[in-house]
Amino acid sequence: MMILGKPITLSDSRYEFAAKYLAARRSNLPLGDIYDVGAGDGRMRPGVEGLGLAWRGFDLAPRGAGIEKWDLDESCPHAGRNGAAVLLLDVLEHLPNPVIGLAHLAQVMAKGGLLVMTVPNPMWSRSRIHALLKGYPACFTQQDLDGNGHVFTPWPHIVGHLLDRAGFEVIQYATLDGATSWPAGPPSLRWPLRALHALACKAIERFDPRACGMSYSFVARLRE
Repeated sequence: MMILGKPITLSDSRYEFAAKYLAARRSNLPLGDIYDVGAGDGRMRPGVEGLGLAWRGFDLAPRGAGIEKWDLDESCPHAGRNGAAVLLLDVLEHLPNPVIGLAHLAQVMAKGGLLVMTVPNPMWSRSRIHALLKGYPACFTQQDLDGNGHVFTPWPHIVGHLLDRAGFEVIQYATLDGATSWPAGPPSLRWPLRALHALACKAIERFDPRACGMSYSFVARLRE
């Protein structure tokens, strides 16, 4: 059974986090390419190639030059284990079967390769308050299902369990986007309510550091 410890609290966005992590670890990566799965418009490509690493982009619905189609319900269209690292940024929550998706990622990774993953944080303080008031965590409402395709709620202990089953070992757990700040702007009639909401979020985050940040990240290593 995988037991997750206290996460690191970071203010980085998912893209900033992934870029910084690759830059810090590039000399220790196994030989191979950086697979950007769910590459979107390919915004990670310049940063990856700027590190002297080979970038390969994949997406269910490719929107940029050089991005190949890959449905994670299926095996990668390119055989072989040449993925030194896989970037999976806000993708897991879109997978109807994350167990199969993670298994297909493991198939293309070199032994010891890194999976850098981010997902919306259902334990976020604002998400907890939303669940209390509305019945659902923020980012996982009916509207998010219909409009954003969020079909899987990535509770950290569940994701850690699925990674373990797929052959990965979690080596870092961090929350992203920063802790709650006090509302900015000139005082208004709504400012006291916004301040009260921020105070409640801050209290939750002080009690439980997993509640800091709208997103969280796992870095996991494929076992040798």
